[in-house]
Amino acid sequence: MRWSSILTTAAFAGSTTAQTTTYRDSQGRTFSGYTDRAGVRYGIAIPTSAAPGQSFDAILQITAPISIGWAGLAWGGGMTYNPLSIVWPNGNDVMISARMAFGYSVPPPYPATTHTLLSGSGANATHFTVTALCRGCTYWSVQGSDPESLNPNGENYLANAYSTVPVDYPEEEQTTFGIHQGTNHWYHDFALAKQAGFEQWAGSGGGGASTTTLTTRLTTTTTTTTDVQTTLTTTVTRTGSPPTSVTTTSNVAGPTQTGVVPLPAPSSCPGVSAWRSSFGVASGWRAVKIAGGLRTPRGIVLDSNGNLLVVQSGLGVTVHTFGSDGCLSGSKTLISNPALNHGISLTADGTKLYVSSMTTAFEYSYNAASQTTPHLLVISLGSFDNLDHPTINPATGRAIVKVFDLRNVPSGGYTFNTQGYLLGYGLRNGVALAADGGNQVWEVENGADQFQRTVGGSSYDIHADNPSEELNYLGDPAVENRNWYGYPTCHSVYGASQFTDKAFRTGDQFVLTPNATFNDEDCARRGSVPPRLSFQAHSAPMDAAFDRATENMFITFHGSWNRPVATGYKVVQVAFRRGANGQYEPVEPATSMTAAKDIFWSQNEGSCTSSTCFRPCGITFDRAYSRLIVGSDRPSEGELFMLIKT
Repeated sequence: MRWSSILTTAAFAGSTTAQTTTYRDSQGRTFSGYTDRAGVRYGIAIPTSAAPGQSFDAILQITAPISIGWAGLAWGGGMTYNPLSIVWPNGNDVMISARMAFGYSVPPPYPATTHTLLSGSGANATHFTVTALCRGCTYWSVQGSDPESLNPNGENYLANAYSTVPVDYPEEEQTTFGIHQGTNHWYHDFALAKQAGFEQWAGSGGGGASTTTLTTRLTTTTTTTTDVQTTLTTTVTRTGSPPTSVTTTSNVAGPTQTGVVPLPAPSSCPGVSAWRSSFGVASGWRAVKIAGGLRTPRGIVLDSNGNLLVVQSGLGVTVHTFGSDGCLSGSKTLISNPALNHGISLTADGTKLYVSSMTTAFEYSYNAASQTTPHLLVISLGSFDNLDHPTINPATGRAIVKVFDLRNVPSGGYTFNTQGYLLGYGLRNGVALAADGGNQVWEVENGADQFQRTVGGSSYDIHADNPSEELNYLGDPAVENRNWYGYPTCHSVYGASQFTDKAFRTGDQFVLTPNATFNDEDCARRGSVPPRLSFQAHSAPMDAAFDRATENMFITFHGSWNRPVATGYKVVQVAFRRGANGQYEPVEPATSMTAAKDIFWSQNEGSCTSSTCFRPCGITFDRAYSRLIVGSDRPSEGELFMLIKT
């Protein structure tokens, strides 16, 4: 789990303790405090009048060594769906920012929570201290969820994260920042935090009760007619007849209509911000930036009128209209719901829009002409952790792809774990789904991280190039697929040279610790389906789209976060062909290490970070299949690009 990537779907991972004690600061204020392994202390004071089930103010004090670039407190004990208080030094001053994450990316600002800096805040040569009155930290609600509140009379499960790397723009409250280097959980005793002097310490802004009951609730502007209940990260794909499908995290445009005119190919678009980083394109391609200033654009799809719909995590769904010059001529917010964070799809007739949060797939009525908001919905749900061992049983409902019939949605929506049918399991994090010209579904999967191979009690590192990112064939969505694709036990080789105990080839499957109970060969014996292709480990595939003839699949590689030499940060092309049996398949064999050809990439890929390079995410064709549109969710600026074949 990290602030800046979707790859890991676990909550904060770290130690859990219950060592809360009281302390008095230099201003004479008493706090209930916890100090983590990095020496960062988190102190909380609340009014004696604070009552259960109600919103109450809190004073938060965070003191950290000056070597800490930033630190954050999660009031609900995890990264997502609860208020976050992020602090950092800014010269001799300090900053605090209210955030809420709706996915595993940099959390956007959260206006329903406010902080007011109090006396004693500042930085010196050894430490920085932030003391702030917080309103909206102890009671919150998000779309589709009941309100949550902290218990003022007992222990509450909290979490923190920190990094020694400074934030990107320390003078800006809405700055971006990179991955955390450490996390902790603990039970914080709020009974010890009750202090009679609270109102005096808080000044005129403090009080026992605050008015966040309504202001913390997030709303949508369009009525939800169907909720498909899920958990964690979701990807949504629409399939059906005719035999092509519009996908979400992997969006394939429907059949080209007669008379559809290709979008013009602009050389540049007026009023669009300059490129933030250098890039390269393959021979025969060129790239144009068509939009900037977006908030974490993820999934993208075109409606039947050629308008571009974009999921902006932390905002909702926006719709963008193309002008006669091929540039965007207008934009507006279609659905205001910050919890929507990735998947998006339209039905074949263009009248129903499906968008997913981490927990729910929503259905909205949609009209392409007014821009207001066949029958199978495919949802991919990732793992809970790097190695989510319970997912060996598909009934767990994670690391899985399932299909739901939209003609028979039960009242209140489907329950993901127990309803629908399988389209494969043992699929760690299949963020990218795409359907080929025969309506067969393909999944592009994010492999696990930080791998060591242990043989005979001796371990060695293989994580730079293993396990691979996978291209898996899932098949006809109208037919249940109960195949197991290996996770969490069997993983796929990309860099065979890193294995010193045994000879492998790219595409082979292996286990981390072979033993008499389960070894590498048991993967095949137990029925694990190996990938059709393997890609460079840690590339982080986010979306995929086929061209009109299914001659090529285009995949966005979001970029690595934990590889010694960075990789990804590009769009690649994978050649396909139609076999004698009429099925589409990759041209390259399963052992290939060169099936993915770069067509659009960040310069200096090996030194890229989420702040310095663009991060391709959503991808789709225009209705004429003449232009590729790519979204980048770089935290400092969300962008849209058009890739044009010259």
